[in-house]
Amino acid sequence: MRTIAFGLTLGIGLISIGCLIAQPMATEADKNITKQPSWMLQLDIDKLNPTNPSDRPKILLLLRCEDIPRAKRIENALRYVRGEYAFAPRGDLSWDERRMHGQIIQQAVHILARLNYVDAIPLLEQKLQFWQIASRQGWESPPDVPILDLGHVRTALARLKAVRDIPEVKTSADLIEQLRRMLQYAGFNGSLEDWNRELEKELDLTYNSADIGPGPHQWLLRAYMAMLMEASWRGLDIEPAARVIQLNPEKHKPAKEEFDAVIQLSKVPRDRLAQWIVDDAMNWQVFAGAQAIKAQVLVDLGVSVLPLVWSKLEWAARHRESKDATPLGDKSTACSQIKDTGMGLVALLEVLVTLGGEQALPLIEPFTQDENKWVRHYACRAKEYIQQGKVFLFAPYF
Repeated sequence: MRTIAFGLTLGIGLISIGCLIAQPMATEADKNITKQPSWMLQLDIDKLNPTNPSDRPKILLLLRCEDIPRAKRIENALRYVRGEYAFAPRGDLSWDERRMHGQIIQQAVHILARLNYVDAIPLLEQKLQFWQIASRQGWESPPDVPILDLGHVRTALARLKAVRDIPEVKTSADLIEQLRRMLQYAGFNGSLEDWNRELEKELDLTYNSADIGPGPHQWLLRAYMAMLMEASWRGLDIEPAARVIQLNPEKHKPAKEEFDAVIQLSKVPRDRLAQWIVDDAMNWQVFAGAQAIKAQVLVDLGVSVLPLVWSKLEWAARHRESKDATPLGDKSTACSQIKDTGMGLVALLEVLVTLGGEQALPLIEPFTQDENKWVRHYACRAKEYIQQGKVFLFAPYF
């Protein structure tokens, strides 16, 4: 996750993003990039290598973006889980290579759960048993077995079993019962109050440990957050179901902010969701967990959001505070203007690059020759990402 420190690292150039956006805009023909087929439809699972840093974010698009038909996303995910792709792990792989394959397979498992594909349960049970045996062997496990976070896999499987048990959610009580079933399938047999206490203990541990990553209870929380959001978009009143989650806003502020962000998203009708996120981005002073979740949801919606993103960038250029730029050499003043600008502009620019692909080049090209060096820097950076096939990551495990 990116933090305010990340924003400040990017910072000095950000005070000129408004200048970049405020230049003469692309023609209407250039801006109507959604009239062309999404570039993601050309992605091929057999041409994307999980050990290539530039390919891994594109694999995520292949698995989650709604520009890819649901049936195709499920097929892709199943192929990753089964190891039926051209770059599947074979031979004597390094620990890092096994871990990178594991991250992609973990993403595939995650999306099968997010899509409520209960037919995957037998396959995931079989694979989980195999991965557990390999995990117990540690360094002596076969050199071509991917390394995964098995807690995440167990959570995905538990969610699918809960959905299988209660396939139709009509009330908050049904959602709460799905949560109880999910906890039981994940191996937790206490009450919801007991689970909240265990979650709090786990958050205490992970927040005070470096690079430990989410624990099993955090994976369960994230799964339930997604279930709440999906149920609300179907018209369900989720308030009673949301109240069973008790997070301390002072001790566990990031987790509480992420949870609150999902509840915010859940209250927005799905047909207005993209516009709401784009508008909300203008308030972001950091680009961390809660904001990354919103950006991820925006990217998941696909290229249909691009006109909204571009229009908002144009609007922001005309309505920024501190519009008269201070000389770039004055770093103290520059940092104060970053606060005025906010990190939402960075997020929307990254969404533009990620979803637009080569189709976004006409929007960026005029600024690569700008007289302002920071305008050129960010325009050239965006252009290079597109030309090199790079895309940005946001919140891959939500």
